[in-house]
Amino acid sequence: MLSPFHPTNWSKACALWIHEIQIAFDPPTPVDPGTGGVLRLMRWSTPRVAALVALSFTLHCTRPPATFTSPAPGAREARPAQGQTYVEEGIASWYGGDGDGFAGRPTASGEIFDPEQFTCAHRTLPLGSFVEVENLDNRKRTVLRVNDRGPFIKGRVLDLSKRGAEELGFLGHGTTRIRLRSVDAMGLPTALDPVADRTDPFVVQVAALSDAKNIEALTHELESTFGPVTLQEVHTRGGLSVKRVRVGSYTSRQDAEQAAEQIAKLLKDRGVEPFITRQR
Repeated sequence: MLSPFHPTNWSKACALWIHEIQIAFDPPTPVDPGTGGVLRLMRWSTPRVAALVALSFTLHCTRPPATFTSPAPGAREARPAQGQTYVEEGIASWYGGDGDGFAGRPTASGEIFDPEQFTCAHRTLPLGSFVEVENLDNRKRTVLRVNDRGPFIKGRVLDLSKRGAEELGFLGHGTTRIRLRSVDAMGLPTALDPVADRTDPFVVQVAALSDAKNIEALTHELESTFGPVTLQEVHTRGGLSVKRVRVGSYTSRQDAEQAAEQIAKLLKDRGVEPFITRQR
């Protein structure tokens, strides 16, 4: 599927508009272009140039839309001239269904979550960025805007809105295998903006707990080794209030990964598996 912001959609609108335009020129007075100087030459050429401009504009606005198909298996995908696109594969899920309680709640970006919008949640991609998501099971594709954080379940890489799941054809399955890549609002491949690493640093999320004593004990243990710990209160799909225990504020993904490895070693006997996300 084309991005809702893709210029092909503009061309369709332009085509309807151009068909309503009627261009007419008064019959030019016969002029011999070889005589009369510059003014007579301009008078002879102006209507002809105008007709060429109108013709080229019409052809441009009414050209057939470009095809937007998935690459064949094993094909190399195009990269932008500067930098590389962010590419990730894994399991995607969706949220915003009847009864899960997310519709109408604030997202990480501050927007109110609307299941009918083309949005998604990712742990680390900059809020406001766009991704092209392909369902690897049926090759359907769509472009979504990142406005939330998640999924916070092991093995999943993306949480789509209900509308996004409908577009990719897995609404009735719950999860599917996907490939995502960073794109701009037009759906064209683009590199990630490094400014986001400074304005919205990485953090290591260690656990999400509801018991106050466990939260306090884990916080003290982490602070003694890794410094300040932050707590973020959220509500689960079932409405349970929990606090996410987070460590650090890293402008480098590599530094965050090193901290996550150290925390995993420290807490390995308790089955804790930290993962990297953003402060918001």
